[in-house]
Amino acid sequence: MYSKKLIIFNFIGFQILWWACILSAKPQLSWAVLGLVVVLTCVHLHWVEGWKQTLPLLITTLIGCILDQFGYYMGWVDFEFHSLFTAYIPLWMIALWLAFSMTVNVSMRWLQGKNTLAVLLGAVFGPLAYVGAQQLQVVTLPFDTLSLIWVAVEWAVAMPILLWVRQQFNHDVNMELP
Repeated sequence: MYSKKLIIFNFIGFQILWWACILSAKPQLSWAVLGLVVVLTCVHLHWVEGWKQTLPLLITTLIGCILDQFGYYMGWVDFEFHSLFTAYIPLWMIALWLAFSMTVNVSMRWLQGKNTLAVLLGAVFGPLAYVGAQQLQVVTLPFDTLSLIWVAVEWAVAMPILLWVRQQFNHDVNMELP
């Protein structure tokens, strides 16, 4: 079990990174925020979970990116872009998935094995995050109801899978802040 301080630090850290990634959808901040996420990921792996957790962290990030890429490809969700690579989800969204993946095994670890609750929380809070991002004009949900249904399904499917993947690698994990 992680210490309460570490869980709180992880949760607050994600909130900061969420805002940083969302704000980085504007071109002036994108590379600075991406750098911040990479640095904090290295800090997280070094002091919190250990470098052996790099693979599951990347796997959960990839799963989230694939799901968002599918929704983007289908036209159910659109993102603020500022690069030439508009065929793929933007870098700030990839960074956001990486930041979220750092919470799956720490502040959301209590959800591991509670699949029904994970599905319900994903189906409710996933769409709320996208609606918030839409209010900040970095995400567009073009089909309102259909788009929200997609995001709810995406997160309802993603949450138990992400938790399960991280649970498979739960060994040699540091449970305290340094």
